[in-house]
Amino acid sequence: MTQQYIIGQFSVLLEELQPSPGDCLAAAVRELREEVEHSSVPMLRTLASQAMALGDSICFGALERGDVSSFCRYAEAAVALGEFTDAAGLILSSDMAVPTARRLPE
Repeated sequence: MTQQYIIGQFSVLLEELQPSPGDCLAAAVRELREEVEHSSVPMLRTLASQAMALGDSICFGALERGDVSSFCRYAEAAVALGEFTDAAGLILSSDMAVPTARRLPE
């Protein structure tokens, strides 16, 4: 993959993760996209980890609001972002491990 393709595709996938303008994470996605678009490929490894964490936060936010349709859209975008960053060698598959759920007290 060329550097321009990696940066461009990364930015497009972040755009698909963009929450509505009123969401508190909208600015974070916008800023991360700008950073990706102006970064060198070696810096993209760090930004990929940040993007994955941001995707998790956006998905959890939709769940907390009970917004099922947004959650499904964000989850699909987050999966595509994870698959791309893995295929591009920006993040290791082991870094994308699913967090374990905490047990609720009985």
